Amino acid sequence: MSRYSLMRAVGRLSQPEWIVAFVAAALAACAPVPPASSQVAVPPAVIQPAVQPASRADAQATGRPADGPLPVPPNLVALAQPAGQKRLTSSASNQSYWPLSQYFETQRNEAYCSVATSVMALNALGIRRPESTQYPDFPFFSQEDFFHGIDPQVANAARVSHEGMTLDQLSTALNAFPVDVRKYHAADLSLGQFRDLVRATTGHSDRFVLLNFRRVEIGETGGGHWSPLAAYDSASDSALLLDVARYKYPAVWVPLAQLYAGALALDSVSGLSRGIVIIGKRPN
Repeated sequence: MSRYSLMRAVGRLSQPEWIVAFVAAALAACAPVPPASSQVAVPPAVIQPAVQPASRADAQATGRPADGPLPVPPNLVALAQPAGQKRLTSSASNQSYWPLSQYFETQRNEAYCSVATSVMALNALGIRRPESTQYPDFPFFSQEDFFHGIDPQVANAARVSHEGMTLDQLSTALNAFPVDVRKYHAADLSLGQFRDLVRATTGHSDRFVLLNFRRVEIGETGGGHWSPLAAYDSASDSALLLDVARYKYPAVWVPLAQLYAGALALDSVSGLSRGIVIIGKRPN
């Protein structure tokens, strides 16, 4: 619409209608633009959506289909696809999947990925559960009660709701629970060592890999994130990521080298690489 046509259209509006139109235009003009630092030099083929959005307008406005989460990048394989299911059933290291899948959770807010990941693993371990305010008649590890018993100087609900947790923070917080906790910064591991830890851990049902990584390194949209790894497939050299942001991405198989790159990415809060925390039952 030309400026002249716009002025004529505005002139035909009543004063309340004119104010609404002006405010709407101003808000549209102030829509935030992603910062340059969030852009990643990924080949175009990596960031093309695997599923075409409902319309070109939807794709430009939201980057996602109108009726669902973000499309899975073509370098990843969704667990729900036949190929993803086949990897799971044929993998020798898939024992973490079964208990974790029983307690799959969605993070309760956009910064609670570490909390959702942790309570999934704690419940899946089958250890003694605490009283739950959410389910008074049933002991259960929940996101609502996660910080009970954790030193607030280490982590607390208010702060984590805005900032999330670093690798060191989460490993320290998990020491408040009756579990064995082992922390590994990716910068201290070779790709082979990283692979060995993932493969060995996912082959058991009584220990779990909690991965801290940056999404852009695996071709997804977003920044730092936590989710558990539930299986490893040697034929494709990929691991199954059970994404706790289920509103955003489904469970996917990710090439291990890309997961390692995501774990190597620096955490802007700690200034250190991300990595993995492995939790399991304490030895008797």
